[in-house]
Amino acid sequence: YAKAMEEMTKNIAYLNTDKPRPPPRRRPPQESSSEEESEEDWKEIAKKEETVAAIAAAKTARLLRKEEADQLKSKEKLRSPILCVLGHVDTGKTKLLDKIRRTNVQEGEAGGITQQIGATFFP
Repeated sequence: YAKAMEEMTKNIAYLNTDKPRPPPRRRPPQESSSEEESEEDWKEIAKKEETVAAIAAAKTARLLRKEEADQLKSKEKLRSPILCVLGHVDTGKTKLLDKIRRTNVQEGEAGGITQQIGATFFP
């Protein structure tokens, strides 16, 4: 029974994946006659079943969230990008933003050093 459960666990783990299924491993038969070992085997099998079920549930939930997000996508709901310009002093950050926005912020600043620049909508 333990071997069958192990095979089933491997098969379930590879459901709906692009990975090729690895060949099954063959273990030499173990001789166990004590009840303690048998009980431990059952506990291990139950734990594996719970893990496999949790993984399958998480994967299903993730796929459902993705499908919902795909259905809600539309051109009307697209947002403009957020642009953040970082750089050292005198590297042309303000000049670059002036060109994009078709403004001339740099000329209005004392000594050509920009103290602050605001946000702009980029269509």
